Amino acid sequence: MSTSEPKPYRWTIAEYRELDKIGLFNDVKTMLLDGEIYVMPMPSPQHDTALAKVEDYLRRTFTEGFHVRSQKAFDIGTRNDPGPDLAVVPGTVDDYTEQHPTAAILIVEVSVTSLASDTSTKAELYASARVPEYWVLDVEGRQLHSSRDPVAQPAGRGANAYRNQQTFGADDTVSPSAVPTASVKVNDLLPKVTSS
Repeated sequence: MSTSEPKPYRWTIAEYRELDKIGLFNDVKTMLLDGEIYVMPMPSPQHDTALAKVEDYLRRTFTEGFHVRSQKAFDIGTRNDPGPDLAVVPGTVDDYTEQHPTAAILIVEVSVTSLASDTSTKAELYASARVPEYWVLDVEGRQLHSSRDPVAQPAGRGANAYRNQQTFGADDTVSPSAVPTASVKVNDLLPKVTSS
């Protein structure tokens, strides 16, 4: 490739945060993946309902020694902030006054239109950050994808880099590996089905 050809510019987390500080994003939800800035669509009512249900469950489950963050920054390396829907991180809210978390024990994405990227690109990122457990709540499919035990793999493969992967249906129960006694029915995390 000639040096005179245009090349894409990859943003760092520091640059990305500066853009936000100057108001470039305003009220738009964004995320940074491999240095590229993505603008997220407005969440649907189904997404918001499922997000609230999962957040309530996680806050009841992780009461001491952990903090549940909803749609906040999560730094992975220097070019990734996937902005997870929910992240259970060690410590308290005050532990993140000066910097965003770089570790979590559980991350949950609520998927209405983003299932493909949530189960590939984001799974790879969370595995590379050594997040031990990752859930994707598939609202349309009415199931929950659970990934555990991250495996080191070369970056950029777009593959789910977890050893243990399971899919739970709406009638199944699931519990976080960190709190195995806190089981919940997948259906209780999903929006209610309305008859038409």
